[in-house]
Amino acid sequence: MLSAPKPVWILLLISLLSAGCERSSANAIKYSGPAESPEKAVLPTIETIQSGTYRPLSRPLYLYVNTAALQKPAVRAFLQYYFSDEGQELVADVGYIKLPAEEFQKQLKTLNDAIQQVVPNSPDPDLKTLTGEVMVDGSSTVAPISTAVAEEFFRMCPKVRVPVGTSGTGGGFKKFSAGEIDICDASREISDTERELCRKAEIDVLELRIGLDGIVIAVNPQNSWIDGLTVEDLQKIWNTGSTVQRWTDLNPNFPDAPIKLFGPDTDSGTFEYFTEEICSGKGASRSDYQQSSDDNFLVSGIMNDPFSLGYFGFAYYAENQNKLKALAIAP
Repeated sequence: MLSAPKPVWILLLISLLSAGCERSSANAIKYSGPAESPEKAVLPTIETIQSGTYRPLSRPLYLYVNTAALQKPAVRAFLQYYFSDEGQELVADVGYIKLPAEEFQKQLKTLNDAIQQVVPNSPDPDLKTLTGEVMVDGSSTVAPISTAVAEEFFRMCPKVRVPVGTSGTGGGFKKFSAGEIDICDASREISDTERELCRKAEIDVLELRIGLDGIVIAVNPQNSWIDGLTVEDLQKIWNTGSTVQRWTDLNPNFPDAPIKLFGPDTDSGTFEYFTEEICSGKGASRSDYQQSSDDNFLVSGIMNDPFSLGYFGFAYYAENQNKLKALAIAP
């Protein structure tokens, strides 16, 4: 059944309200002043992350290995490829920062010493006929590296499966301490509690650094009012109990529009690192924001909202630099 036509006055009212909303939205994004950026603010770049000047949001990335898994030829071969020159190039290829040469050699020695201890004088396997499975799970930040390594490793070892999960660092450690996976990708160090769970499960833990990352604070490219923030600004926005809801809550000269926040979920190592470094303690973050374990979801959310702000690993920014705007950070 067709609906009855609306009276003319109702149509006129709808038109006026719609036009008013459009003008309100357009006025909200207008900003004629200079973009704000604090003194000594530093942009996240490969150089500033590697040098440590992008503080306090530069961090190492890790693999945690169940040393018992080193008895498996497939696990040994995968890790040896991970810590080859080709493996380190893949760290850079996906957008992260390679370890300095001296640190890389130190980590390689740690791996080789662990292999020698578990399987003394083990022969090099025939990679073409090598079979097996290497179970990897954990950080969504580290996952692009492990996935790239797994794909290249498959070209050499087509009979070895290396599924890479993204349960988050915390979720990965839960599986790791339960003996469900061989390797945990991690964007933070293992906690004392997680290490104790491994000890109780008689899992000997090998820690390996694989690269460097910087947590990027990103906004939409249409944001013309801000180029940088201080750590204090980030605390005001993200701390538990934050009253910052609109851009004007940060600065009365900013557009009078809601800040749409995006960030990782609570199982994420990025979340734990960020809250420990920026907020009042590990996990001490407001919860009224768009949370996801999928960094691509966070990127998409910021790309599609001119008043958004969020954070994630450097590689996801590097892949979308023309669609995002990174903010400089002052300690």
